[in-house]
Amino acid sequence: MKAVYKNLALILSLVFTLSIIGLAYYLYIFPERIANQTHVFSLMDIEALRPVLLELYTFCGVSLIIGFLAIIMLIFSKNNENDSNVVYIEKFKDSKKDKSQDFNNESKKAEVSVELTEVAQALSKQKDNKKKAELLLSTVAGKLEASQGAIFKAGKEGDRNIISLYASYAFVLPESQTVSYEFGEGLAGQVAKEQKLINISDIPEGYITILSGLGEAKPSYLIICPIKKDDQLVGVVEIASFKKMGKKEEQLIEDAMSLIAESLSEKGQKVNPEK
Repeated sequence: MKAVYKNLALILSLVFTLSIIGLAYYLYIFPERIANQTHVFSLMDIEALRPVLLELYTFCGVSLIIGFLAIIMLIFSKNNENDSNVVYIEKFKDSKKDKSQDFNNESKKAEVSVELTEVAQALSKQKDNKKKAELLLSTVAGKLEASQGAIFKAGKEGDRNIISLYASYAFVLPESQTVSYEFGEGLAGQVAKEQKLINISDIPEGYITILSGLGEAKPSYLIICPIKKDDQLVGVVEIASFKKMGKKEEQLIEDAMSLIAESLSEKGQKVNPEK
């Protein structure tokens, strides 16, 4: 219906413009037509009436100009109204989008909070720090449907800062072999150095291999997260999965690892790399 009114308004505006042109032409020939039609006035008499006709022309011209300007202003106001509506709609969409994102974020936080409570309850029954770390890994891996995990503890070897394997889940390692990295060495060492979480969707060839009764398989996704206590690095955790992990999973890993940050930071505890 609005489209019909709009088209009608355009047609009427065009007719009005044409009528202005026609009226202007008619006023121009008006004196001559009076003389020709009535035979009462001669052209000389018409010349005497020129001031009166000029007043008529001026009045008609001003009226027509005002009407024409009114139409132009109406068109502009309609366009501005449409622009305002577009801006309002865009802002409304953005506001709706922001609210939806906020709702999703709050929903994810609530889910993480519930899962974190379950993890904490599982750990509360374990007193041994290393077994607690292993239990934490297996519990988090179960929550995330992860295939492998490892916790490295930060320490020193001479004057070198290193991280050494402390606890693991489904980690393939010969009994005689130990694993440690200097800060900046490999992906885990890089995270220890920069103390920033990384989420990798293209794991380097040979970095991680999962062994099962069906053979070997390479996970597709890997999260490596620093473990901190009072803004000090105390360890690094790796979680590998065949399933994509996003912000929710990152948050769960960060929050869950904070549960063992205290035990990893204990000064009297010797770094005991897993064999």
